[in-house]
Amino acid sequence: MEKYLVDLFATAAQEQGQAPLWIVRLYLSLFNVPLGKTLRVDMVKHLLHGQNLQGKRVLDVGCGVGDLSFILANRGADVIGLELDPQKVDCANRVAKRWHFEGLRFLAADVTKLDEMGLGQFDAIFCVALLEHIQDDVALLRQMQQMLRPGGLFVLEVPSALRKTIPEVEAADGHVRPGYIFDEVPELLASTGLRAVNRRSVDPLGLIYRWFASSRIIPGNKARRWLFAALAPIFIPLIRLTSALIKRPGAELSFLAVKD
Repeated sequence: MEKYLVDLFATAAQEQGQAPLWIVRLYLSLFNVPLGKTLRVDMVKHLLHGQNLQGKRVLDVGCGVGDLSFILANRGADVIGLELDPQKVDCANRVAKRWHFEGLRFLAADVTKLDEMGLGQFDAIFCVALLEHIQDDVALLRQMQQMLRPGGLFVLEVPSALRKTIPEVEAADGHVRPGYIFDEVPELLASTGLRAVNRRSVDPLGLIYRWFASSRIIPGNKARRWLFAALAPIFIPLIRLTSALIKRPGAELSFLAVKD
């Protein structure tokens, strides 16, 4: 993992009081980030294969801690990351400044009000692990489409509505819907003026569910987080392997679209 990403995740974890800084840094120096987003970023990188982002203006909507924004900025893009949580925004901006990412900034914002922010037009917009949290998802898609320049790229990542879930985890994550159907998303995108040109899915065996379920065999949220992280080096490679071998829609779905 790139050193700036280790710094980003370690700083964020420390501020959230999840673990001592040295433990987080040691873990991240040995393993992937113990989050489902590691697999989502895998899909985004696959969809971007062959795409040149150098000098492009990019918007990362619902960026979370900002890791994808950093990755895109490292590829030469000028990136704005939008996130509702001001603590995450402050953390990401400090890390960006510390690592001299001059073309990267983060803003605290309600992403359902993009059209009120006056951010201008973008060459690419990313919406990763966000749409399932938004009540009026079509309205947000239309706002993002309007902010794309003609020929601009749109990258969407969402969970599958057919995946097996743990209700308490879904509620804690703030999901307003279980997800989307792989073959129906291109039609949804088309209804908002976006044409799907590529798509990818991971976790055909539902191992993300088993990862979460296995971490809940012990009581206490903190202990469960530690077990979840301990199991990550087992489950992430397994999910990557089974996704490469089994070609059917899985638990996580991603799409590359263009604005004609």
